[in-house]
Amino acid sequence: MPNFSKSNTVTPDPLRMANIELAFQNEDRRKRAAELDIANEELAYQNEEKEKRAAELIIANKELAFQNAEKEKRALELVIANRELIFQNEEKEKRAAELIIANRELIFQNEEKEKLAAELIIANKELLFQNEEKEKRAVELIVAYQKLVYQNEEREKRAAELVIANKELLFQNQEKEKMAAALVLAEAERTKMVADIVQRNKDLEQFSYIISHNLRAPVANISGVTQLLQMPGIDRYDEKNFMQDLSLSVKKLDDVIMDLNYILQLKNSEDKKREQVKFSELLNDITLSLSDLITSNDVEIISDFSIIDEIPTLKTYLYSIFLNLITNSVKYRRQDATPVIEITSQMLRDKIQLNFKDNGLGIDLGTRGDQVFGLYKRFHNHVEGKGMGLFMVKTQVESMGGKISIMSEVNKGTEFKIEFELN
Repeated sequence: MPNFSKSNTVTPDPLRMANIELAFQNEDRRKRAAELDIANEELAYQNEEKEKRAAELIIANKELAFQNAEKEKRALELVIANRELIFQNEEKEKRAAELIIANRELIFQNEEKEKLAAELIIANKELLFQNEEKEKRAVELIVAYQKLVYQNEEREKRAAELVIANKELLFQNQEKEKMAAALVLAEAERTKMVADIVQRNKDLEQFSYIISHNLRAPVANISGVTQLLQMPGIDRYDEKNFMQDLSLSVKKLDDVIMDLNYILQLKNSEDKKREQVKFSELLNDITLSLSDLITSNDVEIISDFSIIDEIPTLKTYLYSIFLNLITNSVKYRRQDATPVIEITSQMLRDKIQLNFKDNGLGIDLGTRGDQVFGLYKRFHNHVEGKGMGLFMVKTQVESMGGKISIMSEVNKGTEFKIEFELN
């Protein structure tokens, strides 16, 4: 039993009241939460409907856009179709005009055909007449053909005879050509022999001159000295002087004999073995052997063998030619100019040409041109020499089958051109 106070008024318990209030609020919250769940479900359903509607609208818009595009295409096709229809109508009108013209042309052609048919009737009559004439002509042609066959047989016989005659004529022509070629070779050989004989005659004349002059002088001296030595009463001093003169004359005679012997050896040695010789290598060997002479005289040698640098020849002869021409250019240099020697090679069709050019004293070819390559011929006496250098060069060039020529001017230099045939 509860403990009641003396008063009749019941005082409510605050905690109990709070619990009741709290329970009421919780119940209200549950209702509110249930309503919210229902509202959320409704809202979710509405959102789903909206999304479905939006998707349907998108699809509808795409369909509408597609239909519009199709309408535009259809409109464009209609425009093109209209243009094509207009073009076809124009073409039909043109075709109609052409048909009218064609009909007129056809009427004209029919009229022409009727005229032509009439002409053909006349032509057929003419053709019939011509056929009759042709038959007559055919008979004549048969006769002519038989005659032609006979003539052809005769011609074939004649042609066979002409073939035989032509073969005989061809054989005779070939024989004539062979004879002509042999005659050409014989003429060339004869020309060469004549040239060789002329050259040998010149050589013999030169040898005769050498013998008559260069041999006679020392022989005459020897003869005279010998007679003097045989004189009675000659003293020892004169005898000694005479013996010295005799020895000098003998030495000169021996030099001339040795020179002649060397020249004869050159003339008789043309069958020596040939070999490939390089101009550049040959010039290097010579400049090395003449290095003292070249250096002491401040000589400048310019060479160019870029076009052709070698030739099959006698190396010893070519070496001697280079050596003689170079030493001559140095010996007969001008004192007022630095010696310059230019040596080059070039091709002239089927020939090789060597050029030797200097800036030396030169030679007066106007007065001495015929003596340039002579034996014992000298043109400058201030330098020692025997006058054999250019003679030997010419002899060696000709021994190798070549030719040499000279261009020169006093105090302006000399140029030699040497040509060799290409074998």
